[in-house]
Amino acid sequence: MFLSKFFGTENFNLQQVVTPCFGFIVAIYNYYFNFNTNELRIFLPYYTHQTFIIGIILQIKDLNKTLPKRFQNESLNVFIHILFNGIIPTAFLVTIIFWFVIFPSLDFSKCNILNYFQHITEHLLQSIFVGIDWYLILIPTSVKHFIPMFLAGINFLIFAQFYHAYSGNWIYDFVDTSNENSFLTYTAVITFWGIFGIIFTIIHKKKNNCIIEKFSKNETKNNKKSN
Repeated sequence: MFLSKFFGTENFNLQQVVTPCFGFIVAIYNYYFNFNTNELRIFLPYYTHQTFIIGIILQIKDLNKTLPKRFQNESLNVFIHILFNGIIPTAFLVTIIFWFVIFPSLDFSKCNILNYFQHITEHLLQSIFVGIDWYLILIPTSVKHFIPMFLAGINFLIFAQFYHAYSGNWIYDFVDTSNENSFLTYTAVITFWGIFGIIFTIIHKKKNNCIIEKFSKNETKNNKKSN
């Protein structure tokens, strides 16, 4: 496939070089010069940034071809399945929420080019790159693989409580437990993440079947031509 040849070879991977370097430079700039005032001067608490960091760590591991010596293949397969079924739909979900819910409410009157680059890198390019991986990699899945996505939603809400206890601030307004019907909000969020995870696994399974079927047809045609 053209995209796989463009973004990566055995000696060079464009995504693994450009994304971390550019992303970190822009992220550091926006941390100190955030156009939405210093109240938003936080980095790691945002889920997008967490998935961004995880992606970079995996890229570095892949570049160096380094894994713990006692890390068995079985453990690696399980780890990849869990991560793949959590980080990919999360990236897509965050992208949708940002551009359709958060972006329209932001004040861009003081925004400069690097502020725009931050949002493009973290809320668009990240989804494009992981989307390419998602399309090209045929990792088996089943409906029960929605569990990592479901647990990710619960873990993030728990993390929000610890962050509030540490800093006194809520990452997002909707996780504020002082809000009316906060219990219903939390229940709705967790339920939504679980349903979204199920939908993603169904789409992922259909995508795998379509690619495998297409590959099989091409193989059959090539065999007929060679005969």
